[in-house]
Amino acid sequence: MLSESGLGPIIAEAGYKAVGSYSMRTMTWRDLDFERLQEPPDWGDHWDLGRKLAETRWPWRQVCVDCYRDPRDPRGNSFYWGLRVSFPTNGPTWKLDLHTARASDFAPGRKLRSNWLANLTDEERLHILAIKDAVWDRPEYRHTLFSVHIYEAVLDHGVRGLDAFMDWWRGRGGAGA
Repeated sequence: MLSESGLGPIIAEAGYKAVGSYSMRTMTWRDLDFERLQEPPDWGDHWDLGRKLAETRWPWRQVCVDCYRDPRDPRGNSFYWGLRVSFPTNGPTWKLDLHTARASDFAPGRKLRSNWLANLTDEERLHILAIKDAVWDRPEYRHTLFSVHIYEAVLDHGVRGLDAFMDWWRGRGGAGA
């Protein structure tokens, strides 16, 4: 999808690196996350990237957020592009999240992912995939329940199975489950 749409070369040329479920091999739906370091993040460059992505004519939706200025935004400190792409045309929808930030802004998330990746076994990967597959279409998912909760539960607390995960999540203050 990235190659044929032309989005991949633009994203790579801009210096983005894949992170999250794609790089951890725990992807259960078409959602790709990318990060790039920029010291300091350049708003004009960010907008230029969005123009280049739009010019491919593949995204049918692009959302731009200055997360540095919006304290309500759960994505943290970054410039953000959120894309929706149907591939092939009128095919399944892909979600792409592109964050640009300083190394210090990415440091907490990168440390967590690095620790999780270092401790991720094939068995734990299967537990993560099973839970993600069971919760991705719940209304609370991406509102109060996030993939990071699943990684934390399985890799940091040894949680196994959907019922145990939901109990763990509710016990830490998860609502609407």
